[in-house]
Amino acid sequence: MHKCPTCGVSRYKVKDDECKDDATTDSGRLAKMSWCLPIIPRFKQLFANGQDVKSLTWHIDGRKTDGLLRHPTDFL
Repeated sequence: MHKCPTCGVSRYKVKDDECKDDATTDSGRLAKMSWCLPIIPRFKQLFANGQDVKSLTWHIDGRKTDGLLRHPTDFL
């Protein structure tokens, strides 16, 4: 597909010297690109190190409840 089926806009970036209607070749760069990054392997990697776990869970384990605002969630 060279154009969006809904609005008819080209899927590829158009150079300044090209005519906008003729930009239907797929030799150009895509106008928008979506990346899907799996989050579960990243969490496994983050929580594999014990030192990192302490840093990642400080808001549950080590929060001080003395009435001072140190983090936006202390407001609640």
